[in-house]
Amino acid sequence: MRKRWWCSLVWGVSLVFCSLAFAGEQPQKSTDLPWETFSLNLGAFISTVDSGLGLGVNSIGVDIDLEEALGLDSSITAFRVDTFWRFTDNKRHRFDFSWFDLNRDASRVIGKNIEIGDTDFPAQTTITSSLDLSIFKATYSYSFFQDDRFDLAASAGLFVIPIDYSIQATNLLDVYEADSVTAPLPVIGLRGDFAITPKLFFKTNIDFFYLEIDNYQGSIVDVRLAVEYNFFKNVGFGLGFEHVQVDVEAQGDSDLSDINGNIMFDYSGVLLYTKIYF
Repeated sequence: MRKRWWCSLVWGVSLVFCSLAFAGEQPQKSTDLPWETFSLNLGAFISTVDSGLGLGVNSIGVDIDLEEALGLDSSITAFRVDTFWRFTDNKRHRFDFSWFDLNRDASRVIGKNIEIGDTDFPAQTTITSSLDLSIFKATYSYSFFQDDRFDLAASAGLFVIPIDYSIQATNLLDVYEADSVTAPLPVIGLRGDFAITPKLFFKTNIDFFYLEIDNYQGSIVDVRLAVEYNFFKNVGFGLGFEHVQVDVEAQGDSDLSDINGNIMFDYSGVLLYTKIYF
């Protein structure tokens, strides 16, 4: 059901963007357009997180809910940086970059037996765990339609997600495991910016991809909506919402990832930020 919902959303957004593009007027000169050449957004991302983990070849396809099983926080606030640069005179070519961390740790006496990788953790074991995610996103986009009200673009880019995790068990079991993996996922997408007034903007983008090669399988959907208001010259403020769903599964001998198992997480949250632009 969830996959069908996302497919419908992607298809619907694609149709809306294409319809707006073909219905619009002829583009104006870049000097008459309201679109910024450069923007730097600094702010907070207040999110809820749901993550699962399976390690070792025998655990492929078996997820443990880390929030429920190990007590990791399901809500987190992170500092976030988003920036873009339109690097040509006609403002049609644009490069975007985003970064933030979702770092969590917890200690819990588990109430039932759980298996992580090749290790069985019996009930009443104290487990101290940490899961640190860094999300880096870089995309290039080209505006196939642009005037003084709409900027509609197709994009391609890459999510790079370094993941550091550790699990330490005491009481009934003395085990310590720690590792780091990197989940690279290419994305394609659509971006649409709408100038409601010369100072008020509605911005949206959707990125998605699915890849299955040999021992590697990865999927990602990223949907973002935001409203921005330019209160002063070169300074504005924004309020947005973003949902991201990532699922990566690979064996240790995969050429595309050093993950030996499967990692899934999705997060949804509100963005509050200050915008510096010119």
